Amino acid sequence: MKLSDAAMQKLIYLITVEKKYHPGDKLPNEKALAEELGVSRSTVRSAVRDLVGQGVLEIKIGRGTYVAEQSTIFSDFGFSQLQHIQLKLCDLYELRLMLEPQMAYYAAIRATDEEIRAILDLGSKIQQHQLEGKDDSEGNRLFHIAISRAAHNEFGARLAEILNDALVTAFSGTDYQQRIEDFGIDHQLIMDYLENRDADGVKLAMNLHLKNSIKIYHLT
Repeated sequence: MKLSDAAMQKLIYLITVEKKYHPGDKLPNEKALAEELGVSRSTVRSAVRDLVGQGVLEIKIGRGTYVAEQSTIFSDFGFSQLQHIQLKLCDLYELRLMLEPQMAYYAAIRATDEEIRAILDLGSKIQQHQLEGKDDSEGNRLFHIAISRAAHNEFGARLAEILNDALVTAFSGTDYQQRIEDFGIDHQLIMDYLENRDADGVKLAMNLHLKNSIKIYHLT
């Protein structure tokens, strides 16, 4: 993968997953953005040019580079209707079981080294918060979204994000609590297989993780 392509992927990740930059936000100047992405200014220039061409960014003469307010990158392709349905937890987990193991499989094959490091960093932070007795449901959400995003399938990643967001809402309306501490071993297996780019292994680990969730929450 070219450096400019990797820079594009990271910037898209910052916009769509971490939501550091929102539609209409002005990006840092070229020098600061290059430092943030860990690439040269010429690489940033090339990445920005390509993202402008895709309609993700827009340049306002004399003002700077902005995240486009209207772009297909923010479109949910109709999947947002799921958020308006009162889905049961068992339905959500069943749909995740259909989707996320295969997304993890492709993440092991297609993720950049930087994306793998970011996923491992998220997993390590979740583990540290567990040791400190802190809730990290948000970290868990980002962990799963980052894996789906690393599969580089835009439809699948968008659906996975909506499902994980819907899961947070679904839990808030029940007597259940997301007991993230129950999944330390599962997460470690997922991280280990991803780090080794073992696609079959991480698919199996994600499948096991979601089935353990279904069992723990008595969703069968």
